Amino acid sequence: MCGWFPFVSLTLATFDKIKFPVLMHVKPPDDAGLEELIPSVWWATLENDKENPLPPSDEEERELQRRYNKSCQDLRVKVEELEDIQIEILKVLLTHSDPLDKKTSRMIFLEKLKTYLKNNNRLGKLQQVTTCPLSFFHRLVQALRFYWDDFQSADPSRFVSSQDAFIPIHEFWVDSRELSEVQRCGGLVSHLNKVLGGEVNKCQGLQIDKDGKPVRNPEVSKDYPPMEMPSGNSLMELLDVIVLLYNLSSHDQLFKMFSLRDNLKEFVTALRDTEMKLDVCPSDRPDMKAELERAMGVFQEKYEDLARQMAWLISVVFSTRKQEDLAWLLGVTLRTMEKASNYGQLFQYIPEFYVETVLQSMYALHCYFNPIINVEEIRGYDELRRKSGIFLIRHFADARIIDAEMRENIVQALACFICYPKPLKALESLPQEIKENMIRNLIAPYEGRSWAQTNWILVRIWKGCGFGFRYTHLSHLVPSKVQPTEFGAASLQKPCPSLELQDVFRGLLLRDKEAATRFLDTLINQLNWSFSEFIGLMQQIQQRVSRTELRILEARTLKICATCFEIAVCLMRVLEMVVCVAPETVLDVSRESSELLLGRLIQLLCHVLNRVTTKSGVFCSVISHSIQGLEVVLHYPIMAVTVGILIQLVMKSSEKSQRKVLSCLLSDPAFQISTLEFTLGVPLPQASPSSVPKGRKDKEKTFNFQTCDEVSKEEVQAVRNLISFLKEKQASFQEASEVIKEEDLCTICYANSLSAVFKPCGHKSCRTCISHQMMKKKECFFCKTIVTAVDDLQGHQILTNNTAGT
Repeated sequence: MCGWFPFVSLTLATFDKIKFPVLMHVKPPDDAGLEELIPSVWWATLENDKENPLPPSDEEERELQRRYNKSCQDLRVKVEELEDIQIEILKVLLTHSDPLDKKTSRMIFLEKLKTYLKNNNRLGKLQQVTTCPLSFFHRLVQALRFYWDDFQSADPSRFVSSQDAFIPIHEFWVDSRELSEVQRCGGLVSHLNKVLGGEVNKCQGLQIDKDGKPVRNPEVSKDYPPMEMPSGNSLMELLDVIVLLYNLSSHDQLFKMFSLRDNLKEFVTALRDTEMKLDVCPSDRPDMKAELERAMGVFQEKYEDLARQMAWLISVVFSTRKQEDLAWLLGVTLRTMEKASNYGQLFQYIPEFYVETVLQSMYALHCYFNPIINVEEIRGYDELRRKSGIFLIRHFADARIIDAEMRENIVQALACFICYPKPLKALESLPQEIKENMIRNLIAPYEGRSWAQTNWILVRIWKGCGFGFRYTHLSHLVPSKVQPTEFGAASLQKPCPSLELQDVFRGLLLRDKEAATRFLDTLINQLNWSFSEFIGLMQQIQQRVSRTELRILEARTLKICATCFEIAVCLMRVLEMVVCVAPETVLDVSRESSELLLGRLIQLLCHVLNRVTTKSGVFCSVISHSIQGLEVVLHYPIMAVTVGILIQLVMKSSEKSQRKVLSCLLSDPAFQISTLEFTLGVPLPQASPSSVPKGRKDKEKTFNFQTCDEVSKEEVQAVRNLISFLKEKQASFQEASEVIKEEDLCTICYANSLSAVFKPCGHKSCRTCISHQMMKKKECFFCKTIVTAVDDLQGHQILTNNTAGT
């Protein structure tokens, strides 16, 4: 084999100029060559706005489909023959049995490859996308797996097969790693060595003696799992480089190639639409017919070009072999992360690009390869999907990952993961402890993380169960077939509520009263903020519209306004889930904060109803102008969830709880039954007839649940029953017979009577005010003494401070 070395040296010397990776590339033929290879083209038309491809409409189309698929298969066979030759060349270059000057071909190859990736990693991700072909990644995977299995067969007791490959965590803190500048989950290596150096020694069974020298002591490593596979192998170095190569270059190239499919879908749709228009074109309009035929010729030509280019990608890029390579990479990175997670804080040595590669490969398998190649056909994909779900759940709130943006990416990946039925089923099948940890992290305080994404996950668990909440998207909003982000595509999936996770959610809220109170308090606070921001921005927009400055409305302002509205609706949907699956959190009198939370919730609902239904108000005024950029700001989303919460609280509670809700609702000065009648098309009385611009009065459509496709007949009847019931109760509802004396008024809110005594200081306030205070500071309003307990005026204890004296 030493005779090969001059050739190897010459080949590796060309690595600096990016020549060798290009040698691993199979260049596509020109247009004429593709036409010869793919003489017949066909691509499925999509069903309306869905991703479901329609079958061929007639025998002629079926024959085109058969020819096209056969041409792709024939091309794949020819290309794979060439790929096999390239893999054999790479195997020669990765030979590890030809040492010369203490270096083998594999060692030289790794040095060159790591230097190349290191240099390009400094420069950013623009250069390497065009210089390092995707095919190089796939050839490396095949060659590595060959040598990995060959090595494992010689030492099966200590080395796993390539199918179960992973990188032990010990590999990530060795001094010989040349990629030390790469950011780790816990920060830079220099920082980690200072903080965790002692733990690294313990993990390796080393102890520092009095002279400062490391000595072996296996007892100190008992807190860590035993090493499953020896580190320091050149194949592990190569595997590490492959993971980095995919992260830096290969995934971006997959995205670029995948975008061709979206372009092709657009031209297929345009071609079919033009054919339909041509069929109904009047015979007395030859000019229109000629224009349609010209357009059809242009679309047909572009469609055929793109379909042939897509055939090349189907044969060379999106093939079964390439899909298996990517699934294998996902398995490797998931196992590496799973095993490293068992090492406590030492997990922070894992490079961030491993986390990114897990997320990238999950998305590529699900969205780039699928549906060209069904992702379900991957061997062992159910287990792979299950492990992906465990990874997302364990690490979306993992404090060991210090980069907030990285954690947010994991949260967004979990939000997308949970939108699809089969991944959701995979999460439901996980052990109860894992599911509870996920829900616990979702309802934890929002400090330092993206609360909008975590709320979306809770909304997705609920979507399909709420009042009028069974739609994929509102009927008047037709989304683009090409979504720019993964989250955009995932959010348009059909509702698939999880009763299993809702049950876990309920159980956690009922068992952990303190966590439930903090969650609801945070939820209501965020809702107050988002809705207030929304109304403030709407007022700014209204002022500009009133001054005929519609043209100078900033797109950024409109986007923020629409986002605040959507966030407010999502928060209210989470509140709807709370009152439906765990109403005890606001209705159970034995829970200290239930009365306060119910009062705040009712107050907020009344505030929303008044703001949204007032004809002369800012909401109705702005949406009447149909401003581009505010298409999502409508009555329906926010009115549906508000009414849904009220129906649950008023009509579906026990008699005792119902009386409590009615007392709170009907005594609220902001509550008006007319705001509920508004939802059935009954307009509110105008405060000022001139408040609505002339010319718009006749054009405005009256909002009415009865005309909304998203609301069922049973739900409309529930709204009628709610209104009738509240009218009946309001007529018999009587205020307190005597006016509260001034000296008996709570001096904090001046709205309620004194009803609570603080211990030990003896100061008084109403129960609502002290309940709110106890959720935060737990000290007296007046003398700042720590409150240990709160009694009512009769001396019965109603609140306790469990943290007092700790």
